[in-house]
Amino acid sequence: MVNAAQMTSETLAYATLGGLAIALLISIYTDIRYRLIFNKITIAIGAPLFWLASGGFTLTDISLHLLTAAITFFVFAIAFHLGAMGGGDVKLFAALALWFHWVEVIRLILYASIIGAAVTIIFLAIHTWKRREGRARIPYGVAIALSGLWIIGERIFNHFT
Repeated sequence: MVNAAQMTSETLAYATLGGLAIALLISIYTDIRYRLIFNKITIAIGAPLFWLASGGFTLTDISLHLLTAAITFFVFAIAFHLGAMGGGDVKLFAALALWFHWVEVIRLILYASIIGAAVTIIFLAIHTWKRREGRARIPYGVAIALSGLWIIGERIFNHFT
């Protein structure tokens, strides 16, 4: 039997995932519109609340999430340094790594790569079609956020199977 505390905790866990989904949708909009992922959308802050509400997160689990986020940040900071992606994209990847298990982070990166290729093709086509000067600016945060939404969807739908 489920007690009231467990139900409240589960509700809070889903509410934090819902907040994450909203933040990712806002990130998609702002990245397309302004080519920026605003610092105001600090989705990393919600991760500890999610850990708490989800229950079962040990100090070891939390340490693994922090390590995964640090490694993710480091790897994509190199990509930023090489000019391959923006700083907001790096922060978004690292922040999402706080929310997901390291295996999910690997899937997140894989999904973002596949979706990112599609986003790149679409925005290059638009750039060419509109005959814009200079290099096309690709909103790669769109691919990262869509991948995060995909992982959230997997969590929710797999919960019911």
